[in-house]
Amino acid sequence: MKYGVLGTGGVAQTIAGKLIELGHEVMMGSRTATNENAVKWTKTHGDKAKCGTFADAAAFGERVFLTVQGIHSIEALKAAGVENLKNKILIDLTNPYIYKDGHITLDSNYSGETCLGIEVQKFLPDTKVVKTLNFIGAMMMTDPEKKLSEPVTSFYCGNDTEAKEAVKKILNDFGWSDTFDMGDISMSRYTEMLGAFWVPVYGQLGSMQWGFKLVRTPK
Repeated sequence: MKYGVLGTGGVAQTIAGKLIELGHEVMMGSRTATNENAVKWTKTHGDKAKCGTFADAAAFGERVFLTVQGIHSIEALKAAGVENLKNKILIDLTNPYIYKDGHITLDSNYSGETCLGIEVQKFLPDTKVVKTLNFIGAMMMTDPEKKLSEPVTSFYCGNDTEAKEAVKKILNDFGWSDTFDMGDISMSRYTEMLGAFWVPVYGQLGSMQWGFKLVRTPK
């Protein structure tokens, strides 16, 4: 399958690299087609790796990952083009964080009665947005069970049932054996808040190798 990855940072490179490993074709997208990180990544990942603009990557991908800094998500999606994302699954890994003095707060534009996941879905009414993996550090987004002593839980949410099933399959391919459907896209407000845990936990552990495990009563 062809995937677009919007972004070029650590999250983007973790996701794009795993997709290549799984045999998919990937185009990494940025503001410019010659972004240094994207070009370097492409050169080291073989024929299935490409790079271009946000619009190029959105048009290329049958499915698209959103991995930019959360407060710039809508700006990046505008550049990607609403039509390029129409009827596609957008896997949203972003959080609307502002970093200051060693702490995280939610951008006030994406708090209260709304959240970034809701606003992304509003901006893309004909796109199937699924929020996931925004609650954990980049290095733990793939193959978590190879890095930890027991399985941890991957949460996801979105409005479209079939899109969520597709994302669940992606999570399984990424090495997550335990996944949990949180409900519709409004539930992303909770994982967006949950993701802020990485700052104090990292501060105490000095490591990103940890995760959340949801222990529930068997059905």
